[in-house]
Amino acid sequence: CSKYPECKSTKAISIGVKCPDDGGDLVERRTKKGKIFYSCGNYPKCKFATWYKPVNKKCPDCNADFLAEKRTKKVEQYVCLNKECNYKEEILEDSGEEDNSEENA
Repeated sequence: CSKYPECKSTKAISIGVKCPDDGGDLVERRTKKGKIFYSCGNYPKCKFATWYKPVNKKCPDCNADFLAEKRTKKVEQYVCLNKECNYKEEILEDSGEEDNSEENA
């Protein structure tokens, strides 16, 4: 709230991805201990939640509306959250290859 300290409420941050259960906006939230998770903005009507950050990228196998960004110490990949689908894709970091315009000048 912009009127802190009078107002102490917080608003969840929308991440621009729709909920697979009811079509509501997925939002970034924090647990009491500060860990980030993602859930439907229509809570408590919709109970969808995940620890992995949803990204606007369709699953090529099952055509799910989004993939989730799963990052651990050893693995960085996009995974499909659909229980019947086992799609996984490595996250490739940009290596600065987009700056080729200077070579052509």
